Amino acid sequence: MTPYHFSLSPQFISGSDLDQYLALGWFRMHQNIFTISHLHLDKPHQVHWLRYVLAEIENKSSHQRIRNRAKNFRYTFEDCVIRDEHKELHRKYRASINFDGAWSIEECLFGDEPVNDSIYNTKCISIYDQDKLIAAGYFDLGASTAASILNFFDPSYRQYSLGKYLILLTVDYLKANDFELYYPGYLVESVSKMDYKLFLGEQDAQYFDPEIVAWRYFPQSPFFAMISARYHSN
Repeated sequence: MTPYHFSLSPQFISGSDLDQYLALGWFRMHQNIFTISHLHLDKPHQVHWLRYVLAEIENKSSHQRIRNRAKNFRYTFEDCVIRDEHKELHRKYRASINFDGAWSIEECLFGDEPVNDSIYNTKCISIYDQDKLIAAGYFDLGASTAASILNFFDPSYRQYSLGKYLILLTVDYLKANDFELYYPGYLVESVSKMDYKLFLGEQDAQYFDPEIVAWRYFPQSPFFAMISARYHSN
């Protein structure tokens, strides 16, 4: 497979435009949109873009355990907002991780472009323990699809699996509003830190096969056995 990396900087992107880009294995970065086949770390690592058909995602026992742990927290959905509490929480999260991540919410969503001047229709989830913000996430809406862009949480609440809870809440929102497809990002062939995206259901996950320009169920991937075994061993 010949490695590739393409990027575009559209001045406007409609919901149906975003649906089409996502369907071709593209993804938002800042105010641009890009696609890539490999990440170049110590060596090239193949990327597997993921998506789920929302109607196929079932509430598993593992999902219910996460919901039960978080049952005393409250959450809100609103149009894209970056308050001081979100900035401070992201700084705390960023200081706790041992991998590359966005330096700030503004950098992730806007890059060098003016904040709040966005071509994307972005929603924000905020999770609170009483009045304390403990987790937040941002996701983009297309016409019938959506993509998670950034999730983060207070590291002192790590035992609550708030990163996964944010994904479950995103899925709940999308199902309630009759969306069809959810794009959580990508897996990386030899890097385990992205494997958590399979918790929605690895048998139901689809990956983009650029060789045939089509989506296939993840168990058909030549890397499925390796990644599945790695995911279940962690």
